[in-house]
Formats: sequence, structure tokens, C-alpha cells
Amino acid sequence: MVSKLKAVVPEKIEKRLKLFLYGAAGVGKTIAALQFPNAYIIDTEKGSENYGETIKSSGSVLYQSNDYDDIKSQIEALLVEKHDYRTLIIDPITVIYLSIQDKWTKRFEKDAKEKNKQANAEMQDFGMRFWGKVKQEYKALQRLLLKLDMNVIVTAHQKDVYGAGFSKTGVTFDSMKGDDYFFDHVFRLEKRGKDRIAITEKERAEIGKGKFPAEFEWNYANFLKYYGADTIKREAQAVKMATIAQVEQLNELVNTVKIDDVVVEKWLIKADADTFNDFTEEQILKCIAFIEKKFEGVLKKDTVEKPKKEGK
Repeated sequence: MVSKLKAVVPEKIEKRLKLFLYGAAGVGKTIAALQFPNAYIIDTEKGSENYGETIKSSGSVLYQSNDYDDIKSQIEALLVEKHDYRTLIIDPITVIYLSIQDKWTKRFEKDAKEKNKQANAEMQDFGMRFWGKVKQEYKALQRLLLKLDMNVIVTAHQKDVYGAGFSKTGVTFDSMKGDDYFFDHVFRLEKRGKDRIAITEKERAEIGKGKFPAEFEWNYANFLKYYGADTIKREAQAVKMATIAQVEQLNELVNTVKIDDVVVEKWLIKADADTFNDFTEEQILKCIAFIEKKFEGVLKKDTVEKPKKEGK
């Protein structure tokens, strides 16, 4: 009897540093992130423009935008192009989340006015469908950050948390709910005298084998020490994404042999993708090879039975 069990012993992987940093206004989140050299900085609220010399001297570059689609295209370019940058800094992510909301609010308002001829469409509550679109866009951005072969530092504003009787019970980050789950490392930044102290709020690691102490002085040297200089300084490798021709080929194969939607959904989940367009070249070639091998007879029959075009 052939076993259907497919689990294997996982290999040890030195993952890129992907961290989420938040703190109160004025604590110095921007200047803290800028300590990482050779960085591609996406500044969403012009907080980095006062540090031009610091950016230039560290071999970093600055791109300013608060438009989601514009920023997403920059990250896609970092993913597939050869470059010398080691770290992507998004400062802060809060603005991008608001940009996505604004984008879909305008679309829903326009749609409501066209369908219902209502002048007060902007006063409507668009409900779960609206938030589904917002989350879908934001998740697409997160997936890009995971695929990116770079260190990633994402900052966010801080906000107060209130309990019963409107009494303050603590603080948290001001961005999409669940951002702390997405990142391997979450730090809250505090200013103590002249030092900036990172408080480790979350770290994915083997039990008893965490890299970072509960609190430490935030500086680049400490990150090299705790996380590993080889990993942080490693050259970024471009990722080959699926081509248009490969996507068309896979779609044609799926339709030809009638691959069940449940199977396609499993492929998308495994690849952490919304559509075949989000596949890497490696992922899409595996799917193509699977269909061609498993349905070889069906595909040959289909090719034979196709009528020849005139003049061919």
C-alpha cells in the first residue's frame, strides 16, 4: 500500500528580518529605521525628508508617495529587479492602509450614485463587501513583503487602548488589525534619555531560542549581533514571477482538462496568491508540469481532435 502521507522534516531556513515597529509620536521611529544602510525607503508622510544627509551617507534612497497602487508597483519592482538594496523601509504603513480605504470609498460612492442616483452616497455604510476589498488589497501588499528577498522594516503610529469607563488600559499600533500576527518580530519603541529602547512584543522562534532580549537599545549593531550579520547583509535575489504566456498556458490547461475549482483553490492557498498572476515562475511551472503529466492522454487526444485552421 502506497502511503498518502506527505509531511516531511522541515529544513532550517535563515529567514530575512521582517519587523513591525510602532511607538508614540516623536519617539524617533523614522531615524531608528534609517540606521539600516543600503535601504530603499518608502516615505508615506514625508517624515524622512529632514534626514537627507543620513540617507545619502548610508547608501540608501528615498521614494515618497502615499498612494497604494504606486507603492505596490515599487515593491513589485524590488521583487523582480536586480538591485543593491538590502532593506525595505515603509514609514509608516498607517498611511497606506488609509489610502486603500480612501480608494475603495471613492469607488463605492461612485457606484452607489450611478446605481441609485443618490447625492448622499458618501453617507452610506458599505458594509462587509467594502471591508473585504480593503483587506484583499492590504493582504496583497503583505504577500509581496513576504516574497521579497530583503529585510523589511514597517513602522506604524501608536494609539491608546481604552477599557470600561473610557479608562486607558494600554497602547497598540494604529494600522490594520492583525499586523502584529503577519510579522515575525514586533517591537515597541520608547525614548529613555538619549537612548531609544526596543521592547520585544513578539518573536517567532523555537521555544527558548529567541534572538532578541525582552528589551535592548535600538541600533544597527545590535541587530547584526542578535539576528546575524550574514543574514541582514545578504545580497537580495530577484524573484522570477510567472509570465503572461505561462499564466495563459495554465488557464488553458485548467479549462481543457476541467481541473476542479477546489484543486485550483488549494494551489492558490499554497502559493499564497489571489490569482495565477501572483505565482512565481517556479510555482506556475510545477502546476503546468503536474497537469501535463497527469492528463497526458487527455491532452494528446484534445490536440489530435482540434480541427486544423485554414491555410495551415
